[in-house]
Amino acid sequence: MTCNKFSKWLRYAMRTLLIIVPVGILVYIVYDEYQDRYGRNYYDYYFSSDVDVHTYADGCERLYNTRTKRYTTPKFNWFVKPSYGHHLAVYALPNKRGYIDVNTGCVVIDAEENDYTRAWLFSEGVAAVTKGSKVGFINEQNEVVIPFEFDFSDNHDMYDFGYMFHDGYCVMTNAEGMMGIIDRNGKWVVEPQYSEIWALHDSGYRIVIDEDNNYGVLDSECQEVYPTEYSYIDIVGDGFQLSKDGRMWSVDYEGRVTQPFVYSISYYLYYPIASDGEGDNIVELSRYMEYWVIGKCGIFDRITGEVITPAIYEDVEMISETLFEVRLEDSYDYSIIDTDGNIIER
Repeated sequence: MTCNKFSKWLRYAMRTLLIIVPVGILVYIVYDEYQDRYGRNYYDYYFSSDVDVHTYADGCERLYNTRTKRYTTPKFNWFVKPSYGHHLAVYALPNKRGYIDVNTGCVVIDAEENDYTRAWLFSEGVAAVTKGSKVGFINEQNEVVIPFEFDFSDNHDMYDFGYMFHDGYCVMTNAEGMMGIIDRNGKWVVEPQYSEIWALHDSGYRIVIDEDNNYGVLDSECQEVYPTEYSYIDIVGDGFQLSKDGRMWSVDYEGRVTQPFVYSISYYLYYPIASDGEGDNIVELSRYMEYWVIGKCGIFDRITGEVITPAIYEDVEMISETLFEVRLEDSYDYSIIDTDGNIIER
């Protein structure tokens, strides 16, 4: 009798195991698959002092309050962190954009209820959004303050700085993708004529570039300071570095020259004086240096500082103590010039 009872219990245990083990394996497989597709991937990032963004394997994100240890939002496609001093972040659903308060997680402008296909952060009380291909501006109450009458252009990475107001002005585009500037009334103060307008510098100036890749400068009132006739301009220190016709120099904000000769980098030049008998030259250091400006090289005298040639060449080599071999852009032909910069042989 005891043996029969034990045998019956053993059979019962075996049947239970045959059910539990496959079910457990199946549950593990399903859970593992779910985690691979929808679980946390732990590539979290900081959003504000109390808020982190938790990311998931399916590419979605949620806001997590680190103080209360609670999620404040459902999963959205992604978020854009508010600019400094603002509390409304952009959140994304497929082909729809809205705004959410990062402090509470509450939706302020619902993506589902609006037809905003793109959205930018709030700046100076307004935010740019698109309906179809048109750009307009709304306030935090979702009221249209500048009509949808501007053309969105994907020729530029406008998420970096464009379609946001700075000191009362905003970079804007036309149907051809050219860039200009509008004021808070939506009026053009700079007609769309540039291929690029850089972000507003702390000094209040903007670098602009035309279709021919020429650089210029606008001031804080969007007035032209330097026309687009320079090969490069940068804002440095207390003024500008200007480059034109193979030369670079520095000026202050009033236009006074502070450094008449500027270059990006320079190299010593050597000239051959003999051969070592094995096909290699023995060289000696010259008094001249090769200098570079915006991808081109020129020559200057390192003793006197005199510029021998502008930086217009692709390559410079010394062939004697007083002669240089130079090559112009897009050319495989070399010319010979002397220490006065005169061409003596082509």
